[in-house]
Amino acid sequence: MTTWWNAVSGGAFYTRWSAAVSLLVAGVFSVPSVGGAGIEAYLRGATVAVLGWSVLAAIVVPVAAAERRLASRPARGAVVLAALVVVATIRPAVNDAISAALFDIVPSGPASSRIATNLVTALALLSIVAVITSRHAAARAAADRLRAALVRVERAEARRQHVAAEARAALVAGIAALRRSRERMLAGPIDFDAVRTFSEDVRGLSHRVDRVLRERDDERDDERDDAGPATHERGPGLSMRLVAPPWFSVAPLYALACFPYAVSAGGVGVGLAGIAGGAVVDVIAGGAVRRWARPPRPVVFLLVWIAAGCAMSVVTYLFLPRIGVLGLVPVLAVPVVAVLVGLCRDALSRARTDERRAAAGLAEVAREAAEIDESAGPRRAIDVLHGRAQGACVVFAARVDERAPTPDEVDDFRCRTEAAFEEIFESGDPERMPASESLDRLIEAWAPAVAVTQRIDDAVRLRLRDPDAAERVVSVVTEALVNAVKHSGARRARVVARVTGSGSLLLRVSSPGRLGPVPGRGLGTVGRRVYQDGDDVVLETVITLPSL
Repeated sequence: MTTWWNAVSGGAFYTRWSAAVSLLVAGVFSVPSVGGAGIEAYLRGATVAVLGWSVLAAIVVPVAAAERRLASRPARGAVVLAALVVVATIRPAVNDAISAALFDIVPSGPASSRIATNLVTALALLSIVAVITSRHAAARAAADRLRAALVRVERAEARRQHVAAEARAALVAGIAALRRSRERMLAGPIDFDAVRTFSEDVRGLSHRVDRVLRERDDERDDERDDAGPATHERGPGLSMRLVAPPWFSVAPLYALACFPYAVSAGGVGVGLAGIAGGAVVDVIAGGAVRRWARPPRPVVFLLVWIAAGCAMSVVTYLFLPRIGVLGLVPVLAVPVVAVLVGLCRDALSRARTDERRAAAGLAEVAREAAEIDESAGPRRAIDVLHGRAQGACVVFAARVDERAPTPDEVDDFRCRTEAAFEEIFESGDPERMPASESLDRLIEAWAPAVAVTQRIDDAVRLRLRDPDAAERVVSVVTEALVNAVKHSGARRARVVARVTGSGSLLLRVSSPGRLGPVPGRGLGTVGRRVYQDGDDVVLETVITLPSL
């Protein structure tokens, strides 16, 4: 019911797809009876139905424009349903007027049953179309938001790796130059000025590397603002997979749409018998589709439901033998309904799958970016250059300022500086982020996609030293940020974490957006709740932490 209402009130109920389906239904299946039950009468009825559809479509056009402009969902839904009722109600009168003008014949059949048939048929089939198109639109919008965020995160991560590589290259070249400079200094007259000049070279290298790393931080905000939409290959507007429709959703649905006409033509018993016959046909056809049309085989799918349509035609003639050529309508109508329902089911399934896949991809990239610290080596090198290398220079300069150094003192200086240089290259691999810093690093990794503000208590940071606690906190924050991007395209979020009186960790992540009717469980976090707080959607959970 929620899915149906979202489709009706979503602002895109009346579209080119609903227009095409309504024209097909009006001009082929739901035609007025104009002067008998033969093929000539059917063709007259089809002509009248198509012309009448044009008049009714002109009435619906301003309604379609209005539903896109209304901001309130209830108002949109009310406008859509009211227009549907009006069109279904006046359609017999419109068709009667056109038929009288063209053929001087007034279509037969009580107006009440014709109105009811129009209403049931239009509501059922157009709702199916609306569900298909709205779910595809929602999935595509969510995928676009997730991919755009993924592009920004990947772009920032690529930039970070590039900067780290530049810093490492500067260190390799710089250390080689320092070694040459050191040997030239030690080969000549050694005095305070010579050592100070070498020390300035050491400090200059550390500053160059630091500038390279700082440039990434300065460019991060620009990357966040300048990152364009994700470029990806867009698939067809609608899914083309014909999967098995749900049980009792095709032939019984067609029989239900024909129920008012069946009651007027043969009584309630005939109408109920048609629905029962439709249920039997649906069970047989549904079993055949699941047996022989899986994986999706469109030809087999269509053949099975055309056969089901023929069976429904037999049911029709069995209970209404004088219906004439209209009894053949199920041969086309049933497979059309099956296609629509099958596409609808596939649309819903694919929408959920695509959203999960895109969300999982974004979460994985952000987590990977957070777990590995590419720039840890260059930052450690800066500390080593400032500390050990320049410290050795200070000590050595103090000695040579008083007297010429001894050979042992020269060797000691060479060994100290060389040990510092070698320490810089001890580990060439990127370092994993310590557990205590994992949350900060995760938020930094998300920065290109979502600007996150945080309020993390010191007591929480102490508890995050435990890897298991840090992993659970990171998982919840990742889920909340993925959902923020997926559902609202939010570019900002707030993370609050504190330790409660019982010693547990209360984690609260909020971001702008509107909560759906039935929020999903996302990554399956236990003990969480999701609620609306003003204009923000809040994910809140309590995590039991180990004692300090």
